[in-house]
Amino acid sequence: MHARGSLRHVLLHVDHHDPAVRRRGRNALVVIYPLTALGVIGVVALATIPHGVEIAAIVGVATVAFAAGALLVRRGRVDLGLAIFFTAFLGAFLAVPLVTQDARLSAVYCAMPVGLAGVTLGRRGIAVVTASAVVIVLVGTLAYPPVDPPPTATEIVLAALFLIVVALVTSRLGLQGEREETRRADAEAQRATELARHLQDTNTRLEERVEQRTEELQFALARQEALVAELAELSLRDPLTGLYNRRHADHELPRLVAAAQRYGHPLAMAMADLDHFKLVNDEHSYSVGDEVLRRFARIVTDNARGADVITRYGGEEFLVVMPQTTLEQAHVLCERIRFEVERHPWFEVAPDLCQTVSIGIADTVANPGLVTLVAAADAALHQAKRRGRNRVVVADGRTTSTEPPYRG
Repeated sequence: MHARGSLRHVLLHVDHHDPAVRRRGRNALVVIYPLTALGVIGVVALATIPHGVEIAAIVGVATVAFAAGALLVRRGRVDLGLAIFFTAFLGAFLAVPLVTQDARLSAVYCAMPVGLAGVTLGRRGIAVVTASAVVIVLVGTLAYPPVDPPPTATEIVLAALFLIVVALVTSRLGLQGEREETRRADAEAQRATELARHLQDTNTRLEERVEQRTEELQFALARQEALVAELAELSLRDPLTGLYNRRHADHELPRLVAAAQRYGHPLAMAMADLDHFKLVNDEHSYSVGDEVLRRFARIVTDNARGADVITRYGGEEFLVVMPQTTLEQAHVLCERIRFEVERHPWFEVAPDLCQTVSIGIADTVANPGLVTLVAAADAALHQAKRRGRNRVVVADGRTTSTEPPYRG
């Protein structure tokens, strides 16, 4: 089936850019091919009848002209190919009476080119072929009337004219129907093209809207993730000092202590408490107390290391966890913090304001386990308070006076 369709496409191919010209050319090839084949057969068969050689020569010349016309049509020169075809066709009908001295058959057959012209030529070409056929009928029949009536010459002319009219009307009606079908098909194709374009435009707009919505959703999700991360960070931060809060300490301390014990690394913990902080709030104000807390947080942060975890553990109580730090190293760091607090210009916050801090230190070497470590640091802090404040006390009983070894 596919091979048959391909063969038909090859045989009826017309090399022209105009669809209307290609359609006329295909109609012409459908007509010319069979007539050319019949002409070849007729050349052989006509040699067996009276005057057959002469008629065969006429048919042979016409057949060659038909083939030339078909070749021109296929190459896109449709008008020239059809002109050669109809000239040869009508010329054959004009030549046959000259040879046979009888025009009755030619007169009747002249309806054939008129019918073919109706589906292959324009109005001017149809008029020329029709007029030529009528002239051949009239002149040929009157010049060579039938020698063996009936029918009479008048009957032959009338029959030929009738057949010419019938062929012309039929071909034109058929061509008109074909054109109507073509117009309807073109209109349907145009509507389908417009619909496809509309669907494509709609699809493009939908894709753009989906892409826009996707970008907006991605932005919203990213913003939400950022807000969630910010909220999570805020939930672990003390809003006044910016340090981690006790919630973060409760989450991180077990992990840090467990890691230190697992890998055998030292870990020290310092618990610090601002001395007489309640009097700051009572004698000055809570806003002064807030500023003292903020400044103390900055002092601790400035003197601690990046790996140290600093937490506001209570109201004025702070926790500093120092991974991979020995008790002696923690002692030096805490002394530095104590000294910086003592010498800080607190008068900038309020006149006559002085502030000190007491610190207790413990480590995991002497106090394995989180509970033991916290309890030891807290006990050392209480010892610092009882011994007069403004000092650092180590959980093993060592203490420093208010004259620290660190001078900053």
